[in-house]
Amino acid sequence: MSFESEMRARFGGFWNSLVLILVAIICLRFSAIEWAEEDLGTRLYHSFKLILWCILFGLFLAIMKIIFSSSNPPHLKLPASANFAWGLKRGITMGGFLILLVGIVHLDNFMGVFQPFIDKLLGNLLGLF
Repeated sequence: MSFESEMRARFGGFWNSLVLILVAIICLRFSAIEWAEEDLGTRLYHSFKLILWCILFGLFLAIMKIIFSSSNPPHLKLPASANFAWGLKRGITMGGFLILLVGIVHLDNFMGVFQPFIDKLLGNLLGLF
């Protein structure tokens, strides 16, 4: 598979596009609440920076995936384009998930109407430890 077709396979389709849009929405929500006193341009700038950090985390994970897959036997090794696309997608998804966790724990009313339920759930989980 070529790099272009591998990227299309990893990032195309309804569910993959939905995940990327959810990461963008999480970054927008985080910046809208965290920098609520600032103007719209500043909030959009910070959300764009968060999205770029997710992409950079994906690039880092993609490079690490390529480096660590070189130790596999040749018949088990995926092409570099497959490793890069896998790492990029997983990195963007994990970066968005980390921003979501920080938003839930750090910011008040990050999840809107679901925040009381999540706070109760986190309280029960922390009570176990």
